[in-house]
Amino acid sequence: MPYIYLEDVRLYYEIHGSGKPIVLIHHLGGSSKSWRDVVLPLSEEFMVIVYDLRGHGRSSVPPLEYTISDHARDLRNLIDYLRLDNPILVGHSIGSLIALEYSLQYHLDKMLLIGALYKSPNPEPYWIYVNIASQFGMRALAEYRRIKGDFPDSLTKNSKAWLSLNEVYSENSPLGYRNTVEGLLHAKDYSQFLSRLNTSLRLIYGSLDNLSKNLETFKLVPKIKYKIIDGYGHLLNFECPDILAKSILELLND
Repeated sequence: MPYIYLEDVRLYYEIHGSGKPIVLIHHLGGSSKSWRDVVLPLSEEFMVIVYDLRGHGRSSVPPLEYTISDHARDLRNLIDYLRLDNPILVGHSIGSLIALEYSLQYHLDKMLLIGALYKSPNPEPYWIYVNIASQFGMRALAEYRRIKGDFPDSLTKNSKAWLSLNEVYSENSPLGYRNTVEGLLHAKDYSQFLSRLNTSLRLIYGSLDNLSKNLETFKLVPKIKYKIIDGYGHLLNFECPDILAKSILELLND
């Protein structure tokens, strides 16, 4: 299996297709498998690199908090290791914060963010999520979030999407989840940097995603284009992967 071995972590990655490289950065509690229904159409036009964040999927699980800077450094090491020339970053949820942090440290012509955040979220529900995952496991966390109403019908009533999300969740470590949440809740507020961002930004939100309100803040970025996908929520890669892939290609080729 393809891994990159860094000082304190082993990262799993995959490469699909050829052409200009795009690196997909998955959500909290996700993995490279979160993109499996999106990779094929994207790889027809791009070289697509997917990887597991530290503490997720088949990557190793370091014992302490993972900061957004840790993730951005991992990403840079992966890009250097693979000798990728000016890749496009596609970040989903926490992946959007990682892409933003990367863009502040390194040259980046273009990035596309899905269900994007620009600062740490309200911590209260996340500590509940961490406690449930620690006591009962990641599958129980997914079920708790379903019962709580965190997920729209476009996810929970789509049997393929719901089973796929549960599979990805269940293959993650509660410790890795906790350490990632700790870093997420300590993330800086990137809104102060947006008006000076030279990177060309593309945004995609589902209309049912509570984070879609962040779009107004992201409009501070000088070079921005965006798309709202009607009738879907935060986990577009599970809910409507075909629509998401088409939207990514449209925005990247625009």
